Amino acid sequence: MQIYPIHPSFTAGACFELAVQPNRRFSIAIYQQQDDDLLTSLCGVIVTGTHDVTGNLIDGKYMFESAGNSTSMPFDKDWNWPTVTIKPNTPTLHSGAYVVIAYEVEADGKPTSELGRYCVAHQSVFAARPASDSMALVIARPRTPTAPLAYIIPTATYHAYNSTGGGSFYLDRVHRYRPATKVSLRRPGGGLGARLGEPVDPYDTRSTRQQFTHWDAKFIRWLRKEGLACDFYTDLDLHSATALDLTRYRCMLSVGHHEYWSEEMREHVTRFIAQGGNLAVFSGNTCYRPVRFTGADTGQVTEMHKLAEDWELLKEKLNADPRVSGNESNLIGLTYNHGGGHWGEWSRWRRRWVKREREAIGFTVRRPEHWVFAGTELRKDETFGAEDRLVGYEVDGVPPGQPHDGFETLAVTKKLTGWEMGGAGAIGTFRLQMQGGRRSSGEVFNVGTTDWPRVLMDSTAKSNFVVQRITRNVIRHYIGLEAENASQRDDVLPETTHATNEAALQTDAS
Repeated sequence: MQIYPIHPSFTAGACFELAVQPNRRFSIAIYQQQDDDLLTSLCGVIVTGTHDVTGNLIDGKYMFESAGNSTSMPFDKDWNWPTVTIKPNTPTLHSGAYVVIAYEVEADGKPTSELGRYCVAHQSVFAARPASDSMALVIARPRTPTAPLAYIIPTATYHAYNSTGGGSFYLDRVHRYRPATKVSLRRPGGGLGARLGEPVDPYDTRSTRQQFTHWDAKFIRWLRKEGLACDFYTDLDLHSATALDLTRYRCMLSVGHHEYWSEEMREHVTRFIAQGGNLAVFSGNTCYRPVRFTGADTGQVTEMHKLAEDWELLKEKLNADPRVSGNESNLIGLTYNHGGGHWGEWSRWRRRWVKREREAIGFTVRRPEHWVFAGTELRKDETFGAEDRLVGYEVDGVPPGQPHDGFETLAVTKKLTGWEMGGAGAIGTFRLQMQGGRRSSGEVFNVGTTDWPRVLMDSTAKSNFVVQRITRNVIRHYIGLEAENASQRDDVLPETTHATNEAALQTDAS
């Protein structure tokens, strides 16, 4: 059974609308991404409204039946499925990443699938296919900002690769779909349960790329284990800046594969950094492609349009319109145009992806004395991450001249021969150039690789300790916890232009 949220995020404690497949009998459970790789059962739901859905209580549990048209819908239209307006049945709900599961039931309310039986028994589940086909990712924003970190879930990127309904922004060789320039955000697959033409990741076969489980779930688990309080938002929240005020935070996190950005997203992050906020990028191919959201001005975003292959081509297309931002390296210091991608080759005869394994490439340290490397014991010209394929499957590099223009190179890769772009990857810090030639008071840290979260949560990876230490150093430094043994519950933090309080430092215990 398929489902999708009408809006990918909602305010904790409020209701949200869930669109459900027509002509189904089902129940709903809510899970949360917590410390484990399995989702944790949280609660049932309180129903506050329905459209083309009837609901009845059986033994204290809601059973729903949906009506409507079950005709297949195209990828670029609002699917307009029946909806249930629900609220998690818990007295307190913190900001976080939640997963709604709809499982089909018999007339007496008994589940028809193993997934449903797990839900009834409140057992943990893994958010990968086929189970994820019945799941929807929903992000709970904070009622009031309290954490020092703002984590942005890359909703736009998830839908850009989502072929559910017959198309995406990409040539889907697996399902034989041609690339399009418009996709709907009102359809299943926005982070979980998508139809994808992606090759299987040879270094993490449990989950599929371009899915929440593959990227963000890992990083969220790490944050929770570190006791680092974090508020969660989506791309659309960052785009509109109505529910998200970045100036209330010390650091924004961009993780995994945060590829698709609107001009408004860039503007809001640029202003945040200029005013003293920090951006920590643990992602690759970041901010590479420009998009426009339809309906953002009304709060009813339904579509996403791909404007160009990258920001430079968009600027050319619009005759160097000064209102359009240039290369994304102006914001994050690196660009995919000077990095590279390696995902394998498509075999027309076998009709599948082959040669997916990558060359063992790591990062070679250039500035071991920098605070980013504190406690790693790395030496100059020492390489880390090669055995773990830390570099890739997409990686960003330094544009010509950038090392002398605000970007401080801390580590580099060798030339990515045979990769798309064929450049070289880099890790470093960056300060934006402002009007008058001055540099921003806020800073960007960028690892430039998609696979950072994978190695971060792989205890068997040879570079796991180094990757964890760098991540810990960056986040603690950017939120003001610089001392190695400082507690996340310390009462006093350095003064900042961004709001903070003691409650901001408390671990989400939900």
